[in-house]
Amino acid sequence: MGRKDDIKPRKTDRRTIYTRNVIKDALLEAMKEKAFEQITVTDVCRRAEVTRATYYLHYQSLNQVLDELLNDALQIADQDCQKQEEDALQILSLLAGEQADHLREKESLLPVCHRVAQLPKYQVIFQDETISGYVVNRIYQCQRQKLAPVFAKELHLSKKEAEMLTLFVITGTYNVNKSLHWKKNKTWYQMHSMLLKFTAGGYDRLKNADRQEESKPPM
Repeated sequence: MGRKDDIKPRKTDRRTIYTRNVIKDALLEAMKEKAFEQITVTDVCRRAEVTRATYYLHYQSLNQVLDELLNDALQIADQDCQKQEEDALQILSLLAGEQADHLREKESLLPVCHRVAQLPKYQVIFQDETISGYVVNRIYQCQRQKLAPVFAKELHLSKKEAEMLTLFVITGTYNVNKSLHWKKNKTWYQMHSMLLKFTAGGYDRLKNADRQEESKPPM
């Protein structure tokens, strides 16, 4: 018998895709009625009308199903981004306060946690407070590779500093949205316009601090 690690991945055929989609949809349906942490594999199998054996051919845990749902949602939310660096630069421009007074027209430039939670199919994931920490960390891990290098380059930060700034932007935005119940109403636009102007002050300080360092006479 070969080791489990030696097993070749199964070919993703139409039946496999269909079964995985049915399982994912079943988890979303279950989350409309109860928190993720209260859902069992048996519950998902019943809703998906698949056996436990079939389920375990595709997933090892419910967290794997959740991860795939998050990946699907993030991919859809980012599908309009043509070039990764240009998209990150636009986000940085918005955080610099250049678009704060026109947020209604420019909200697509906000971090992906704004856009992804507006997708009707996936809203139950973001409304489940029992997994909010897990979800926002997954979003950060996905967005770090896009935003951190641009922050480092444009603001002359170290890699660690840029990653921490990315973490601050993603988690801060996510938690404000959660506090506002993910509803884009008048209050939502007012709060985020204010926060963008506040963030712009920090952006200017970082840029000016770099210029001041360059202008200092040599010791």
